[in-house]
Amino acid sequence: MCTVIMSMGAERFGTIGKRKPTDTMKPNRREVKIRQLRQELKSLRRSFKASTSGEERAALAELTHHLREKLRTLRRAEWHKKKGKERARKRSAFITNPFGFTKRLLGQKRSGNLTCPVEEINLHLSNTFSDASRDVDLGPCPLLVTSPEPEVHFDISEPTLKEVRETVKAARSSSAPGPSGVVYKVYKHCPRLVVRLWRILKVVWRRGKVAADWRQAEGVWIPKEEESSKVDQFRLISLLSVEGKIFFKIVAQRLIKYLLDNQYIDTSVQKGGVPGVPGCLEHTGVVTQLIREAKENRGDLAVLWLDLANAYGSIPHKLVETALTRHHVPESIQNLILDYYSNFWLRAGSSTATSAWQRLEKGIITGCTISVPLFALAMNMIVKGAEAGCRGPVSRSGTRQPPIRAFMDDLTVMTATVPVCRWLLQGLERLITWARMSFKPAKSRSLVLKKGKVAERFRFTLGGTQIPTVSEKPVKSLGKVFSSSLKDTASVQQTRSDLTTWLEGIDKTGLPGSFKAWMFQHGVLPRVLWPLLVYEVPMTMVEQLERTISRFLRKWLGLPRSLSNIALYGRSTKLQLPLSGLTEEFKVTRAREVLMYRDSSDSKVSSAGIHVRTGRKWKAQEAVDQAEARLRHSVLVGSVAVGRAGLGSCPKPRYDKVSGKEKRLLIQDEIRAGEEEDRRCRMVGMRKQGAWTRWEHADSRKVTWPELCRAE
Repeated sequence: MCTVIMSMGAERFGTIGKRKPTDTMKPNRREVKIRQLRQELKSLRRSFKASTSGEERAALAELTHHLREKLRTLRRAEWHKKKGKERARKRSAFITNPFGFTKRLLGQKRSGNLTCPVEEINLHLSNTFSDASRDVDLGPCPLLVTSPEPEVHFDISEPTLKEVRETVKAARSSSAPGPSGVVYKVYKHCPRLVVRLWRILKVVWRRGKVAADWRQAEGVWIPKEEESSKVDQFRLISLLSVEGKIFFKIVAQRLIKYLLDNQYIDTSVQKGGVPGVPGCLEHTGVVTQLIREAKENRGDLAVLWLDLANAYGSIPHKLVETALTRHHVPESIQNLILDYYSNFWLRAGSSTATSAWQRLEKGIITGCTISVPLFALAMNMIVKGAEAGCRGPVSRSGTRQPPIRAFMDDLTVMTATVPVCRWLLQGLERLITWARMSFKPAKSRSLVLKKGKVAERFRFTLGGTQIPTVSEKPVKSLGKVFSSSLKDTASVQQTRSDLTTWLEGIDKTGLPGSFKAWMFQHGVLPRVLWPLLVYEVPMTMVEQLERTISRFLRKWLGLPRSLSNIALYGRSTKLQLPLSGLTEEFKVTRAREVLMYRDSSDSKVSSAGIHVRTGRKWKAQEAVDQAEARLRHSVLVGSVAVGRAGLGSCPKPRYDKVSGKEKRLLIQDEIRAGEEEDRRCRMVGMRKQGAWTRWEHADSRKVTWPELCRAE
């Protein structure tokens, strides 16, 4: 099918050939003139040194001065020409791909190009994915917990057309194609091809044999560090066949549903790979709350952040098979997945050459849709086996937390005493060794609190190697830095410095002001909101950051320096710009965090009593309570006609009849409305800038980004 699609596409639409190398650019007229003037100046200097007559020297000096002025003028003109070309090139690059341009401009903390020879790449792939014990069973392990029989059976019926269409619809159009060259966009725009693909997928499901084209992948090297150049500084992402990804996405969805319905995956322990669970935020929030309570209550706590060595590339296929068997996955589904992994081949290329084909004898396929639930299931089995018989710390609310938390391969061990922590670490090490995997002690970290203070005398070891403490080097886990100071001051200051660096970098691009404002809205703002979410940041600091942002925005948009921030971020003004205020987004983000903790499906999180701290000036919990009170009051008032539209013309959901995400959105909208009300109250007190509040017959206008960019 892929061959037919590619051949018909090439026949009807043609192919894009490789660009021919352009000829070397010849110097322009001005550059030739500059070169001539430099030669003349050299000749004049030699003549000046050789001359002995005073009159001749004066004439030569005057002539030299004249040529230098001429050279300076030409160089200035050439500099302006090059700057103009550079601005035009940047503008063209921004218009072509604004998100990619913004990402490159703001800087990537991981960069580099693989420059090693192809022989070294082949050796690395062979050492990474070869497994001499591939067909050898792992053997019995008494630590593993036996799973009960399933109450909800696995759906082994053939894939439906609805599932295929939903999978194609949810896929990203920009996803890179695999070896076949067919992209998701083909199926998104060709519905009859989707029906044909569905029939092929049903045949694959019935036979239980995966197509050979689905077992091949082109590897892409992704740098793990800054200025990476060696092969061990990169990780491999596989570009797979789109048809295979659609098929195994359906398998993965059914597998996840089966595991969650039967509670085979404990979402209070393993939060990675589970749809609909804000695992990263919940994991970080619980760990932060327990450390904070131990510090404030002068309690004891032992924490370990463990790092698995090449977790995705070293997990044996026998471990996947064991996990599927112990959780009673139907044999037909097991055979289908194992057949997929049995004869999988991949190759990877650098900027100079492409490696030989390498068989995947161990490890999961990064980039494959089935790999995530398989890895999450295997890690959940190991973690549940290690924590059996051990108890975790008790939070201030009285809820006992699990001793081990996992987000995919990121493991965090938390216990009230050091001996229990050592016992858990030994159990984890035995299980990981049984699974033919290993920890990386150098990248793991430990933290021990005794009576609320960091104790350095307690050390932990893995395989005879000592684990460093956070006092020696802080650890960054799921986007948050944990240090021995147990404070977020350094991280907040780093965020402030990063924000200034990003804004100054945008300011120096030479692009039009509206383009710079767009890069702030879609590039800088999302980046700065994450540290403001996970760290304890007071409202005064957020207001300082917003003042810095507003200063740059006024400069870029050509607005007076005395213009109020309300004109930039207001939603009820007569002229509304498509910009979001940092203060408003911060309040909404922290309020959403409160709701996620409170309404979490994980009882260990919802009852943990996680307190969202935002300083004394504004408190997230109080803002949520006020918003809910206003919404309950609106339910009592009922629908109110606004304008000349009749009742029911603008239906709005009732607060008492919604739940989940819809309820959170209503509360967030109410917080935004409260912030806008405060802005309007402040604007009424301004005599000149608030004059628009007295304009009764003037219509408001929303400026869109296309309009703002065309105004340049």
